[in-house]
Amino acid sequence: MTRPLPSDGQERPAGKQPLPPERERVKIARKWAYLVSLGTYIPLPHAEIEREFLGLLDRLLDAVRGGEPALDSAAEVGAELVRLHCVGTTSLRCTMDVLAPALAQADGLAGDRPPEHVARVLGALASGYVEALRSAATEQQNTSDEALFDAIRESQRELRASEAQLDEIFVGSPSGIAVTGPDGRFVRANPALHRILERTPAEIADGTLFEFADEPDREGLRDGYRDLREGRIERLRARPHLVTKDGDLSQVTLTASLLRGAHDRSGQYVTIVADDAELTLLQNQLRHQLLHDVLTGLPNRQCFGTRLEHVLHQSTPATLYHLDLDGLSSVTDGLGRRTGDELLRIVADRLRSAVADENAMTARFESDRFGILIENSASTPDAATMVERINQALSEPVYLDGAGLAVTASFGVVEEFPRTADPAEVLRSADLAMRRAKRKGPGRWERYDPVWDVHAGQAVGLVAGLPGAWETGELGIGYEPLVRLADGGIAGVEARLRWDHPELGVLPPERYLDLAERTALIGPLGAWLVERGWTETAARADADLTLLFPCTPNQLADPRLTAKIREILEAGELPAGRLWLGLPSAALLGPRHELVDTARVLAELGIGLVLQDFGATPGELALLEDLPVRAVRLDSRLVCHALDEDSLVLAGARATLALVRRAGITVLAGDLESGAQARWWQRAGAELGTGPLFTGAAGPVPDLGALLGGDR
Repeated sequence: MTRPLPSDGQERPAGKQPLPPERERVKIARKWAYLVSLGTYIPLPHAEIEREFLGLLDRLLDAVRGGEPALDSAAEVGAELVRLHCVGTTSLRCTMDVLAPALAQADGLAGDRPPEHVARVLGALASGYVEALRSAATEQQNTSDEALFDAIRESQRELRASEAQLDEIFVGSPSGIAVTGPDGRFVRANPALHRILERTPAEIADGTLFEFADEPDREGLRDGYRDLREGRIERLRARPHLVTKDGDLSQVTLTASLLRGAHDRSGQYVTIVADDAELTLLQNQLRHQLLHDVLTGLPNRQCFGTRLEHVLHQSTPATLYHLDLDGLSSVTDGLGRRTGDELLRIVADRLRSAVADENAMTARFESDRFGILIENSASTPDAATMVERINQALSEPVYLDGAGLAVTASFGVVEEFPRTADPAEVLRSADLAMRRAKRKGPGRWERYDPVWDVHAGQAVGLVAGLPGAWETGELGIGYEPLVRLADGGIAGVEARLRWDHPELGVLPPERYLDLAERTALIGPLGAWLVERGWTETAARADADLTLLFPCTPNQLADPRLTAKIREILEAGELPAGRLWLGLPSAALLGPRHELVDTARVLAELGIGLVLQDFGATPGELALLEDLPVRAVRLDSRLVCHALDEDSLVLAGARATLALVRRAGITVLAGDLESGAQARWWQRAGAELGTGPLFTGAAGPVPDLGALLGGDR
């Protein structure tokens, strides 16, 4: 359909009229703020940034109106940009790119004015910007000089404080510390060493360390200190017996190092003496802390794994329960971490009580996850009864900070595990079953299902291997034709991610794409796919192809995709209208309003917007009013029911498509499997089609030339 151009020569989407001045100001300010934000960090919320830029735009519009331009006001706007931290390498260029056409338009916001007025105002803005940058640099240099002097003074204060801290450590340490001369004579000893030797400072003042060692240990100590002084060892470690004042022997752990003086001359020794009785007590405390959760006192995952390994080697049947608390995050977010921690301690006590009659271990793994291992006896309840018992105990309200709180748990249960199994694999199986239960709702439980859970584990493993697959070239691009339903010709291609796994072959995207959407890799993958598809399509310029790239919500939100599209369009290899970007309609209708703003910016670059999974809902029809959509792609649930003539949904969709077509929007029917479906949707108003009907079982193909061979 050919649309007439408006009076200003600019092409606008069908049904769209020039914006009134108020909306035009907001649109220009939003675009200006977005482009500048891509190149620098502005420490303000997004809404506040747009308000700031709208105010600056109004000041420039005032400056350009009237007989003489207000150059001082324009220069102040340039300085204000520096104050807002708009100092990226492209900030000034983006500012000029947006403001020059906005201030120069004759029918726009600032009224008629000579072009030289606009040029002078923009020049004054740039001058103020540069002068503010220079002033900021000078101020920063002065600040750096002052900081250097402050650092010198601070280092002197820190040196004195460090000496005081070392002296405090020496005096307050629970371990004995002695500084001795080369002959072992005491130079200084701390109170802890006096306590270990059971002697006063006066009683050891004229003695040597060797005097207080048991006779059999003295010669070995002397040899050790000599080796230390002569450089044969870096540090002396020994466990001699020291003789107390009453003649008793006390075994200690002794560690000595040589304090070297100027020019590396041999100086004094520093010796640390730890009483083994206290050390043993400390080791026991540390061992308990390493194997138990600090908050609840329950065994931790490491301790639980050791117990599980022991049970796996026994003949007694056992059951493993992996619990994830439902709703704990709501308590923590709403009432604070302290209340959440107190609730976790109560949960731990109730879990212990629920299995108190069993030979069981209850452990806290991390956060809100727990494990219970029960060695079954004849009286042990079955899994369903045990889950019900535990959830009843957890759901009993407890009053904290005036609120009655309760939780339930989702369970993954593993029974009759192989005795040769690895403990980590058993725990992983329970975790997979628990995740499956949690998807069904709170308080549910599921047994480990080898078939389903192995499949889920493989999917998670595939996503974990995505970065390596990209690095080794397993990830590539695949093309599906966009076929004109009227004559069967190829109007364009759809570019999709294609994973040729070395062991599993070509993987269908549904096996990994949804999980990949939760990883940081999905954004760079989107930018890479667009660039690769555009380059290969440009090489086939004689085919006059449209390139459709369906993007995920996180790819659309990733600024790298917008930057990459801008970059390839600036290269000018193909017209911008040859690139179509598929937008996820469900995400655009959700709470992420920035996605709609990003879509508008992309549309202003000249690319075509395609609304994906279009189901003709009221919300989607509103999007067609709000965005300059070039085409809609029908929801696959509509397409697969195309032959049901009695379907009320399809009847309504067919009527809606007639309205969509009248607005000049192209209709694309995807996932077509049969010629009958294609003909039905053509009659319903679809112009383009794609799917297995045109690609066969092979799906997207990596060779664009092979795909287009038949068409050319």
